[in-house]
Amino acid sequence: MHISPNDNRSYRYLTLSNELRVLLVKDEHAQKSAAALAVNVGHFDDPDDREGLAHYLEHMLFLGTEKYPKVGEFQSFISQHGGSNNAWTGTEHTCYFFDVYPNAFEKGLDRFSQFFTAPLFNEEALDKERQAVDSEYKLKLNEDGRRLYQVQKETINQAHPFAKFSVGNIETLSDRNGESIRGEILRFHQQQYSADIMTLAMIGPHELDELEQWATDKFADIVNNQRISKSIDVPFATEDNTQVMVRVEPIKELRKLILAFPFPATQQHYHQKPLSYFANLLGYEGKGSLMLHLKELGWITSLSAGGGASGSNYREFSVSMTLTPTGLEHVNEMIQAVFQYLELIKTQGMQEWRYLEKRAVMESAFQFQEPARQMDMVSHLVMNMQHYPPEDVIYGDYKMAGYDEAMLLEYAHFLTTRNLKATLVAKEQRYDKQAKWYFTPYSVTAFTEEELAFSISL
Repeated sequence: MHISPNDNRSYRYLTLSNELRVLLVKDEHAQKSAAALAVNVGHFDDPDDREGLAHYLEHMLFLGTEKYPKVGEFQSFISQHGGSNNAWTGTEHTCYFFDVYPNAFEKGLDRFSQFFTAPLFNEEALDKERQAVDSEYKLKLNEDGRRLYQVQKETINQAHPFAKFSVGNIETLSDRNGESIRGEILRFHQQQYSADIMTLAMIGPHELDELEQWATDKFADIVNNQRISKSIDVPFATEDNTQVMVRVEPIKELRKLILAFPFPATQQHYHQKPLSYFANLLGYEGKGSLMLHLKELGWITSLSAGGGASGSNYREFSVSMTLTPTGLEHVNEMIQAVFQYLELIKTQGMQEWRYLEKRAVMESAFQFQEPARQMDMVSHLVMNMQHYPPEDVIYGDYKMAGYDEAMLLEYAHFLTTRNLKATLVAKEQRYDKQAKWYFTPYSVTAFTEEELAFSISL
C-alpha cells in the first residue's frame, strides 16, 4: 500500500470470510475513533416504481435493530460518548459513518454493524421517516442546484438510471393497495445490501489486531448475496442528448454557462488521469489563459474546468463559467473561444513537461496533506476502496503514473461540438418545458450546423 512518507499511521487491508473488504488504521494521536461503511447500492438501484427507496432505506437503518430495538438508541449512544453520525445516498453508493471517544468504539461498532445484519423497519418509524424524506425533498424545491440537477436528469438518455428521481417523496414512497411499504424496503435491503459490494474503514488509537478482531466479530455475519458482478450497460448519453443548448430558469440571480462533454467510463485510467490534464490547461488562470481572455472582454467573472457527473459507466467533463450581464449577450462567442482554446491544446499543448508539472503538484499535495478529522478520513477512504485496488486506496486520488499522448488524443476526440451539451442558466429566456418534481422551467434547442462550426473561426 502506497502511503506518504510523512504519514505516521499504520494500515492493514483485509477481506473477511463474507468478502467484505476492510481497511484498518491505527493513529495513536487520534482523539476520536471512527468507522465508515459504504455499499455499492444507490438510487440507480431503486425499482422504477419506487424512486427514492435507497435513500429511504438509508434513513431507516438508524431507527432500531433486533439487538438494539429502541428508536434513537444509536444516536443517543453516539452523542453520550462525544460523537456524531451521518450518512448519504448517492447514485451508485450509500455511505454510513460515525465517530466516538475511543473507549466507546467497540460498543459503537456493535450497534453500527446491526444496521447491516438485523434492521427492524419498525412500522411507526417507517411512517415518521417517510415524512422526513418528504420534508427533505420539499426543503430543496427552491434550491437552484437541485432544480438544475433535475433538468440534467431529463436531458440525458432516459433509459439510463441517472434519469431517476433520487430523493423520493410521499408520492413515490406511499403505502399502496392497503399494503405497507415495509415488505418492499425489507426485500430491497435483503437483495441489494450484500457483503461483497461493501467496504469498511476503521480508525482509532487501537492496535491493528484489536481493530481486526472487532471487524471480524461484528461484520463477518453480513450476508453475501454475490452482487459483485452488477453493471450498467446503457449509455449515459446518445446523439439525441448532445449538440444541444439547454436553457434553465433559476430562482436566484444566476448567470452560468456550462459546456458538458459526456465520456464513457474513465475510472480504468485513474493511474494517468487524462481528464485532469485538460482540466489543468482549460482552468489555468495566468497570462494567455482562456479565463483571462474572457475576463478581459468583460464576459465572465470565473471559470472552472473538469467537474461533472461521474459513475461506473460514464463521466462528464465540464467547463463552467459565471457570466456578467454583458457576457449573456456573447454566449456563442464564448463557446467559440472555448473550442479555439481546445484546438490550441490539441495542436500545441500536448507536451510531457505539462503533465510532469501537474504530477509534481499532485505528489506534493499527497506528501503534505493537511490532517483530516478521523470521521472525514474513513468516509473518504471507504469510498476509495470502492474505486481503487488495495495498493492505491490512499494514493489513487493523487497518482499520475506517466504521460501517454496517444491516450490524451483519444480523450480529446470527445471534446468536440458533436459531443457538446451546453447549458445556460439565466433569467428571462424562453422555455417550453417544466422539469418534473422541481418544476424548473427549461428548453432544449438543437444547435444548427452553422453553430456547430463555431470551433473553427471567430
